[in-house]
Parts: sequence; C-alpha cells; structure tokens
Amino acid sequence: MNDKGIGYSTHNIGLTCYSGVTNAWLKYAGLISELCVTQVAREKLASDVNRVPGSTAGYYKAFTGLMEMKWRARDGTQLSHTVDLNKEVPDPRIPYAHPERVYAKAPFLGNPTIVVEYDDRTANVYVAATLQVRSLDPSKGQLEHVDTYTLIYTRTL
Repeated sequence: MNDKGIGYSTHNIGLTCYSGVTNAWLKYAGLISELCVTQVAREKLASDVNRVPGSTAGYYKAFTGLMEMKWRARDGTQLSHTVDLNKEVPDPRIPYAHPERVYAKAPFLGNPTIVVEYDDRTANVYVAATLQVRSLDPSKGQLEHVDTYTLIYTRTL
C-alpha cells in the first residue's frame, strides 16, 4: 500500500454488455467467455454504473497475457480489439483516499474483479474491489468494507 493505491497481484474476471451489443466474446488466459449470445443487451441504466457481474470466473495472476475481445455493436458491425493490460497498467493498484486505514494483513474482501464491459462500440475495463478498512471510530473493533470501481482502460471503435 502507498499513496498511489493498494496493489493487487490476482483477480477474478466478469463480463457485462449494454446498448444493443450481441455476441460478446472474451479470450483471456486461455479461457473463453461469452455473453449476450442469444439476446440483445439492454440499455445501460444509471443503476448499472459500478455494476459487478453476479457471475465471475477465475483466479488469475494480474495480468495474464492478452485480452482478446469480440462483439457485435448495435448496428450489427462485428468489432474486435486486443489489449495487453500489462502495458496499459504496469503497476496494478486500486486508488483509495485513505490508505492508512486499509487493513494491511488482508486489504481485500475476496479478490479484485476485472470487469470487461461492452457498450455499443466501446469496450471498457474496470477493476472492482471491496477494501477492508479500519473504522474512523476507534471504539469499533470491526473492519468496515468500502467498494471501489475504477476505469483502467477504454476504447471506442
């Protein structure tokens, strides 16, 4: 932990799709995931901001190789994009305004999750994590949980 954020070396992965996307596909670390294969994705709502999929996969070393993406945009255009998150995010960290409050022995509740979001012609990659932090009230012996959601990559095609 430092003023640049809390480092992580492993993560889960999940997919979301919105705004008319179909046939969303992701290949990462040898695993292929698909979403919106038989239905058209609904519009993104305000309640979807910072949404972590209910179903995630893996326990990956950050970041394990190339992330190959394919999807069909609202207008039917087949899109594809490849990103190397090691180059985009060479030092994976989750920003938090009060790193001194983070419980150093176990900073995360579960693993951080890389969320790949397809939104019409845009691919976004976020890291979502729940941090365990010490309470501001010293009389409380319990840890508090703080959800974070950080955009780490975006590309519109």
